[in-house]
Amino acid sequence: MRGRPTNEQFRHMLEHMVQTIKNEIVEGLYEPGTDLPSEKALAVRFGISNLSVRKGLEILAGEGWIEKIPNVGNRVLRRRPPVVLTLGLNETTVRNMALNELLKDFERLYSWITVHVKAYSASKEYERAEPNAFDVFTLSNMQFQQLCEQGGTGILDPIEDHPDLYPFLNELFSHEGRAVLQPIIFTPVVLCYNKRHFRERGLAEPTGGWTWDDLVRNAEKLTEGERYGFCFHLPDVNRWPIFLLQSGERRRPQRSPDEPDDAARLMEGIRLCKEIVHNHNVFPRYMSENNADIERMFLEGKLSMVLTSYMALNDWKQAEVEYDVAPMPFLHEPRTLTVATGAGIASHSGHKEEARLLVDYLTSERAQSLIRKHTLSIPARQRIEPSGWSGEIANVPGRYMLYRELIFSYRTHRDLPIAVSSMGKLAQLLKSYWANMTAEEELYRGIGELLDHQGGEKENGT
Repeated sequence: MRGRPTNEQFRHMLEHMVQTIKNEIVEGLYEPGTDLPSEKALAVRFGISNLSVRKGLEILAGEGWIEKIPNVGNRVLRRRPPVVLTLGLNETTVRNMALNELLKDFERLYSWITVHVKAYSASKEYERAEPNAFDVFTLSNMQFQQLCEQGGTGILDPIEDHPDLYPFLNELFSHEGRAVLQPIIFTPVVLCYNKRHFRERGLAEPTGGWTWDDLVRNAEKLTEGERYGFCFHLPDVNRWPIFLLQSGERRRPQRSPDEPDDAARLMEGIRLCKEIVHNHNVFPRYMSENNADIERMFLEGKLSMVLTSYMALNDWKQAEVEYDVAPMPFLHEPRTLTVATGAGIASHSGHKEEARLLVDYLTSERAQSLIRKHTLSIPARQRIEPSGWSGEIANVPGRYMLYRELIFSYRTHRDLPIAVSSMGKLAQLLKSYWANMTAEEELYRGIGELLDHQGGEKENGT
């Protein structure tokens, strides 16, 4: 006697019925205006109950394939002509969103749509795009902020806030009170550490109460032989700004002559960063070329602690190292940098309806659950629980859910007193200072001039 199908088997049988009928409509087996076979006939054909058939027909009706005619049946509305969408993104987005899995699933749902992926570089190719070059963009919140500062948001259509996403993410992708992109994934930058190293040295693992002094003190104890206690890729635009965020604030007028200005406030974090990277009992002299160098040395056991993100952990799915994550050490109060990726509809797209289907899909519970299953990135939906990671993810940090408790400490590049478009100039000043090629007084003047010039541009409306 055959048992009842499991929930998973039922879901696959229902999806098979829905997808088969979609394909047959696209292929012309059912012409617009004709009726589908009866519910009883469909139940026999697909081996499911009449109730299940009705659920499948409701899905088809909700997606606009058929209309239900009372006392008549289910009538095909129209045959969908094939549509090709171009999705623009950074190359790491493919990894961070499990994009290949998502697009296969999306194309199963909407079989008349094919999505072509076109990577663009960090040199803002999305701003120079010719009309119709892209239908959907994915941008980081930093890229979006730069777009806002330069008046370039016209390349994107406004979109509605999604109530099921983390509210702070909706705010990151809004401009002048209107949502422009839908958040898909996000990550804070966190401290990652080798549990075995701490255990061998008899040290307690990092906690949310760690200051940078605590980190340095423990890193010195962890440094031995060819192993160093702490390192990060200093030039990365998602690393050095953390020190500024922990000492700087949004630009505001001085309240009194004795109060430090923006440049003076930033100097505290800048000095701290220099002290750490020049402490050779903690930080190796080796100059890394990118974050991948740092991650490789950590996985090889040559570093005990690094700064990383949940998105970067996607390269560690099969890592054998025993590691975990902890909150970012702090100066005065807990603050860390947060990075997010959002998707939006290109204003020049010739396929707005299909582009909206793709953006809505990426924020749907279905897609967000796939992101959770196949990645260590954090889905933008608030109620996507960690369950059933795929077999490709063999090493999940025990404190993975820590990110929920850190939301109060999240900051972004726009919380700095400097525009995103000026950060390249600031980075050049800092590199020279950190390399002992610029005196502190000269750096202070340079930052002040940069902030004054930036303020002048705002006053002139440029």
